Amino acid sequence: MLEIISQTIEYYFKYLREPSPSDLKIQNESLLGIPGCTFVTLYKNGEIRGAGGNVKEIEKNIVDETIKNTITALTLDKRFSPITMEEAKDIKIRVDLIKERHILEEGKMLELDPVKFGIICIKRDYEKLAVILPNIAAKLLTGSDFIPMIKEKLEEKEFNEKDYIIYQITTQTMTNF
Repeated sequence: MLEIISQTIEYYFKYLREPSPSDLKIQNESLLGIPGCTFVTLYKNGEIRGAGGNVKEIEKNIVDETIKNTITALTLDKRFSPITMEEAKDIKIRVDLIKERHILEEGKMLELDPVKFGIICIKRDYEKLAVILPNIAAKLLTGSDFIPMIKEKLEEKEFNEKDYIIYQITTQTMTNF
């Protein structure tokens, strides 16, 4: 997965377009037949510089999903300006593959260990959505630490758990750092 992301970044800056799987050297071709839900997080100097992902499988396979999410992390994360070719040389990569997700009962989010579990938080009207991956930030030590990050990501002043559908997620994480 990390190699797919690295090749996607290199290809994007060389040709200024998103690659197709056939443009890359996919070492494990079985991935072309496996659906999957991935999140790509790009770091510079230890700080998140861009991220992209989905809460359910959208593309036909995990390779297409990872390519799309890499391009999103590079160019479309609205929290940041697009990553430049110069910056890309120093980028570190994290990719999370969602393995399990299930709806939490109200009040259970505060009991979660943010190192082991992440959350998907969806406003009940489906107007807003935020994802917080497991072990994504050093400041997340307890379940209650999710709340300030949710408010920031959803651009909400208040957080009342009953106004949201919250999923607990576990991921398989790979990094190059």
